[in-house]
Amino acid sequence: MVTKMRNHIKRISLKLLMSLAISLTTTAITAAHSACNGMELHAHRGSPAAPENSLSALRLAWEGEWDGVEIDLQQLRDRQWVLHHDLTLGRTTTLQGVTSRNTTPEVWREVRLKDRRGRVSDEPAAFLADAISELSQRDDRVINAEIKQVDTGCEAIQSAALVLRQGRPDGRWFLTSGDRRQLQCARQIDPKGYLGQIVFDPQALARHEKKTQLSNKLKPPVIDLTWLQRLQSEVHAPVGVHVDINTLISNPSLLADAQLLKMAVFTYHLGSDREHADNLRLYAKRTGLLPSGAIVDGDPSKFCQVLRQP
Repeated sequence: MVTKMRNHIKRISLKLLMSLAISLTTTAITAAHSACNGMELHAHRGSPAAPENSLSALRLAWEGEWDGVEIDLQQLRDRQWVLHHDLTLGRTTTLQGVTSRNTTPEVWREVRLKDRRGRVSDEPAAFLADAISELSQRDDRVINAEIKQVDTGCEAIQSAALVLRQGRPDGRWFLTSGDRRQLQCARQIDPKGYLGQIVFDPQALARHEKKTQLSNKLKPPVIDLTWLQRLQSEVHAPVGVHVDINTLISNPSLLADAQLLKMAVFTYHLGSDREHADNLRLYAKRTGLLPSGAIVDGDPSKFCQVLRQP
């Protein structure tokens, strides 16, 4: 009788574990290295101790307490994907006054990156293929890749998805974009990869740029259940939404609606990590919910400490 009961308990436990694993996979949440109340924390453009979107920033993020690393993707003139954020190259590289789209691979290989203080380093600019090669043999952390160019064709988006899928066949990659059509293109050739819709908040951007009068006139995006259902219908699961913390605060039912649809929600913030964590803490107090994860600029441990304050 005791043996039968033990076997029954084991079967129930196994079912619960399988159910939990399916649920976590569906919502793109995994066991957090940062142990931040169940949230994943991704290093914004890599570790802040190295030039942004550099191979060394990726390595340091992988060795740290982050659960993943967020990178920015753009294409060169020959359509190779590289890691770069801005519309032009001057702020973060030694190449001034041009765009990545007007840059050849030969010139890109000569480019050197600037550190987070704007000082020129010896670090070369990174190709996506090199970044994937660097990280493909490492552990189960996430590569979170954001497409920055909006005028990129469907074939190009699919090529980026293929590079990510081939480099991380375990599925530990995100492809995100502010353009839903790009996500639809990626879905055509990859039915299982996680795709994230980035939502830009004009009010948050105006506040960040200290345009007070403009920010008072602008409103954050409205993301309700219907909006989320449309996203899920047009892109198909697994898909999630990545929003500014200002957008989350302005949509108090967002996490509950996303939870109902088993969709992931990630937050980012144009300001400091402290402001980001403080706002998440207040949101959790009001709703009892936290997002699936957050994109952070600094130390994930400090971010979590703020989040856990009473």
